[in-house]
Amino acid sequence: MRLRPASMHAAWLAASAQRRRCCALALALLLPAATRAQAPAAEYAAKAAFIYNIALFSTFPNAQSGLVRLCILGRDPFGKLLAGLEGKPLGEAKMTIAYPHSGRDALKQCQIVFISASESDTVALLAQSARQEGVLTVSDAKGAARSGIMVELDVEDKRIAFEFNAEAARAANIALSSKVLRLARMVY
Repeated sequence: MRLRPASMHAAWLAASAQRRRCCALALALLLPAATRAQAPAAEYAAKAAFIYNIALFSTFPNAQSGLVRLCILGRDPFGKLLAGLEGKPLGEAKMTIAYPHSGRDALKQCQIVFISASESDTVALLAQSARQEGVLTVSDAKGAARSGIMVELDVEDKRIAFEFNAEAARAANIALSSKVLRLARMVY
């Protein structure tokens, strides 16, 4: 067996970690999500895993001291499902979960904001403000990506599918890995 120099070994370890993250993302995308009528809890468990994997492959201009805060704005469709994400590693950072009272608070405190369907009347305003604040926006409301939300989640053939608004992400200085973008159903 041939020994590798330290730099080659470090590069191999980094590539190996990247492959594991890609596999985790692919697995989360391929996990079947239950249909809305059958089990919304299973659907939102898959959406929570998807949001975590999107965070793994994103860079945020407003990252704060080793934390990436995911905020749920509006009525919480996840229930206790997000508790498993609390403290999970995101590179050098850890994920935390918050439930701000207003869109303004969410955009000031968070790097990722899930906008619940209960906030559908303020989606356009939130999308515009998120661009200025450098916040990744996610929603499962129909037409959200076309309204300026960066990631719109949906269930298609019992799997999580997503649309991505690249223009909104660019305006917010948020970068998402091209490996993830290839999996998008639609990119605007």
